[in-house]
Amino acid sequence: MENTNKYVVRLYNEWKQHGKIVLSLDYDSTLFPYHTIDNQDDIDRTIHLAKLARETGAYIVIFTASDPSRYPEIMEYCQKIGIQVDSINKNPIDLPYGTNGKIYYNINICDRSGISNALDILETAMYMVRGDQHSPSDIG
Repeated sequence: MENTNKYVVRLYNEWKQHGKIVLSLDYDSTLFPYHTIDNQDDIDRTIHLAKLARETGAYIVIFTASDPSRYPEIMEYCQKIGIQVDSINKNPIDLPYGTNGKIYYNINICDRSGISNALDILETAMYMVRGDQHSPSDIG
């Protein structure tokens, strides 16, 4: 792993240490098309990787600036596309250091903060974890 991106290594190590990570997903223009940018390929990739991350061991948190009145719509849409959401704008689990205004996540996927790079990090670390989960000793 010495030539691997340090952020991939960090996410991989956290996943291995805890068995699960917290995956934060923005909603508009990340999971759901929004009029400010045409990025359907990124949205499709986010949906695909979020489903795989859930299977691999991830809590899914929607981290959005949307008004709470949209939360039922967001939950319904995520269910429709096959993403099981643990929470919206709140931590999905109790944290040892509290919840002081910011949700905790191991990685955040958002169209406003380098979605392609974040997806690359998530995908690489996830496949490393999945490879560990299905080692040759598991197959025989």
